[in-house]
Amino acid sequence: MLLLAAAACAALAPGPSHGAYYKTIAPFEHFTSARTQVFPHTCPVHGEVRARMAPADYTTPYIAVTRNRDQLYVYGYGADAATQGGYVADVDPNTLRERWRTRIRDLSPPGQWSYPGVMAVHGNGFLYAVYGNVLVKLDPTSGRTLVRRQLPEDPAGTGAAYNGFVVLPDGNIVAKKIERGPCATPGAIQGLVCSATNALPSRIVVVEPRRLRILSSVVPPEPVTGRVTFGGGHLYAAGHDSLFRYRYRKGRLRYDEGWGPVTYRTGGQLPGTGPGLLGGFLVVQTNFLPSSAPLTVTAVSVRDSHTVFRIRPFAGTGASGSWIVSKPALDAANRTVVTHDTSAGQMAALRLDPRRGFTVRWRRTLHSLDFSALIGDAAHRQIVIPDRSAAGERVLWLSERTGRLQAQSKVLSASAAPGNIVTPGFARRFFYLSGEGRLWRLDSAAKRGV
Repeated sequence: MLLLAAAACAALAPGPSHGAYYKTIAPFEHFTSARTQVFPHTCPVHGEVRARMAPADYTTPYIAVTRNRDQLYVYGYGADAATQGGYVADVDPNTLRERWRTRIRDLSPPGQWSYPGVMAVHGNGFLYAVYGNVLVKLDPTSGRTLVRRQLPEDPAGTGAAYNGFVVLPDGNIVAKKIERGPCATPGAIQGLVCSATNALPSRIVVVEPRRLRILSSVVPPEPVTGRVTFGGGHLYAAGHDSLFRYRYRKGRLRYDEGWGPVTYRTGGQLPGTGPGLLGGFLVVQTNFLPSSAPLTVTAVSVRDSHTVFRIRPFAGTGASGSWIVSKPALDAANRTVVTHDTSAGQMAALRLDPRRGFTVRWRRTLHSLDFSALIGDAAHRQIVIPDRSAAGERVLWLSERTGRLQAQSKVLSASAAPGNIVTPGFARRFFYLSGEGRLWRLDSAAKRGV
């Protein structure tokens, strides 16, 4: 069985698709627009992990994606939106040498907020990236900017951040903005705090991929901080207090009056991260910003929004607060939600029974800001995530079934990675972007897939 699983995880032939994303190991930060964080064309890792650092500087890195076997792209951003902006860099995954780097500068308004968006490899083969309110289409071979589009923002404001997008099955792109508003303290996380306090309206836009024309836009009923999610013909969002969704058809979004809104936070809890889909449930967790109230994970049936399950997995563990910038990973094949809380210093695997709700499978100590990547086939699923200790940060491979350590890298960074994800690549390789602006390639010592 292990040999069959290894053969399957090495069998992917990369190339364009008629769907949302390119056929590759990691075309998008969470693999699909359902944001499960399950990367199915991957092999589990056991034993020794070798580490090699790329020579270039990638301050401040956010995400990496794969395309063909010899193509890796890194997305990051600088502190100044006008002079540094965001960037996309093409890196040879074999030599780790940079081939090209394309800047995405956002020139107005002056002194605006610098906060990361995202990058993806579209099913048509082109790269798309958003930074600030600028969406670009890039040539994957040369890095040339083929189309550049400024997305709507408040002209009297302090700059919008379109913090992510999803690609829909018809190829259209849906992006969502945060308006920061007045903010006395500069910085990405400080800007999130100000945006939550100011509670300025968000906007969701639908963009066609050829010329990046805006097909339609809507203003959601509540400000939306986390990313949006798509599945089953619906676009889902976690607002300031509630979950809600839109029906999508032919470039248009229509608010779904028959589903939700569902309150997912109460009391001292703060707004949630982006939601994700776990089979027939939408799952979200609270406390995208630091809170004194324990984190709550909420699951809502996509068929009937009156069917709601909730759990506070780290309540009673002695944690003095709660904070998690990343969303949970969602494994429908194993009915498992993998969540962690940075302030609590804990990770948990939760089982979701569609009739009875949540139970805790296991808990363990973990200190991380990052998203979990789920790899391997369902029977041998692993969690890949950085873990920080007094010695520094290293990457762990954990059994999803038990939480036990199965492999680990050496210490890679003295500081925490900035809330991103360890990107799986071809040939049992993984790519870690450190808080110090370094790209590391992590190689399993086991025999590689082709």
